[in-house]
Amino acid sequence: MIYGFYTAHESATLGIPFGFVVLTGFALFVESFLFLFVFLKHIKETWILLIPVLTITSIIPLYFANSWYENLPVEIPQSGPVPVSEAVYKEHRIKIIENYWELEVDSNRITNTRDTIQNVFIDTIIYSNDLKKYFAIIIAVANDGQGLKYCANYRVGRQETTKWEMGKPKGNTWTTCFQSEKILKSDLRQYFYKKYSINNSSDKQEIWNDNYIFNFE
Repeated sequence: MIYGFYTAHESATLGIPFGFVVLTGFALFVESFLFLFVFLKHIKETWILLIPVLTITSIIPLYFANSWYENLPVEIPQSGPVPVSEAVYKEHRIKIIENYWELEVDSNRITNTRDTIQNVFIDTIIYSNDLKKYFAIIIAVANDGQGLKYCANYRVGRQETTKWEMGKPKGNTWTTCFQSEKILKSDLRQYFYKKYSINNSSDKQEIWNDNYIFNFE
C-alpha cells in the first residue's frame, strides 16, 4: 500500500477500496492528534499507543503533502535563439516529421490507436549546450472520430563526427493527448522541467544523460 501511494501517477484514479483506506487513514491521523492533546498530561502512559498510530497514519498526509509539492509549477526559461544554423534546424525538423509519418502512421494516416492523423509539426527542438544532442517534441493533430486532439511524440538526436543520428526514446517520456494544443505544450514543459535539468536549468539530472531517452540501440 505504501509503495502504491508514492508510485501512483497523479492522474491515477483511486478505487473505492483504496479511497476508503485513505479516508480512514486521515481520520485516524486526526484522531491520534486529538487524543495526544487530550492526554497530554498523561503522555508518559499513553505514548506507547499514540506514537505508533501517529507514525503509521502519517503516511497519508505525507503522501498528499508530497503530491502537492510535486505539482507546484516550475519556472520555464524563456526560449533563446536557435543555437544551430537555420539550415541544420530545418533539416532536423523535416527529417523528424518524415520519420514520424514513416514509423507511427499507416498508408491511411491511421495510428495504432486508431486515430487519424491530420497534421504533424514540431513544438520545439532543444539542443544541448555542446550542440551534440537534441530533444524534439512532436505534436500530432489527431481525429478520434469525436473531434480533434493534440498528441505528443518525441525524437532525439546525437552527433556522430559530422553526421547526426536520430532515434526514438525508449522511455521516460510522457506520450499523451489533450484537447488543447496550448495545454499540451504547457503540461509537457512542466513535466520535463520538473523531472530534469535542461542545460543547467536546475540541480536535477541533466536530460542529456538519461539513457532511456537517448537510446540508440
